[in-house]
Amino acid sequence: MLCMLAAAPAMADIVMVSASSIQGENILFNRGVQTGPTVNGLTNSTPQLGVDIMSGGAEIRANGGQARVEGRLNTATQSPTDTVNLTQFQLDLTNGGTFNELELRLFGGDATEASFSLIDNGGQVFTFNNQAITGDGRFGFRGINGQTIASVSFTVNRNGIQDVRQIRLNPTGSTPGTPNAIPEPATWALMLGGFGLIGGAMRRRSRVTFVSA
Repeated sequence: MLCMLAAAPAMADIVMVSASSIQGENILFNRGVQTGPTVNGLTNSTPQLGVDIMSGGAEIRANGGQARVEGRLNTATQSPTDTVNLTQFQLDLTNGGTFNELELRLFGGDATEASFSLIDNGGQVFTFNNQAITGDGRFGFRGINGQTIASVSFTVNRNGIQDVRQIRLNPTGSTPGTPNAIPEPATWALMLGGFGLIGGAMRRRSRVTFVSA
């Protein structure tokens, strides 16, 4: 029995890791403050990889040259720089590609917990619910054993966060549904059942979405 367990193939997975272990590429936004339902960014790689950030109808702001997105200006306060807190987030690459690692920082606001949902290159969903927002609010995720990440989203509790900043990722150059590693024979049966989901993932236009409260 022990021999059979030892011979079993390692399962691909997406795991949470220390954000300090990730040395990814910053997502930087166009010069000046972009404001509206959609903002556009690029990784600092060569060639640069495009990132679209859409709010689903609510206005958001992205500060040029910084990996930071915040809600629209809050006209209900007297301060001209106050913004509406963010409560939801979704990130995909514009070309439908995937990435091995992701780091981001949830900054400000009164949220104490975040629940993350990540979709891998084969359409499988990995959830990390009720993660405490402590210290500097940084979170990291990594695909292991050939797994890559096609999408990440989260929601936060209470009144949300002030902004999402220091967004970094390591792109793989692949597209959702295209694993980076050749699967071992024992994994083929599992993969056949997911091919229908893979086709839908490849046709979906990638996007990054932030929704303000």
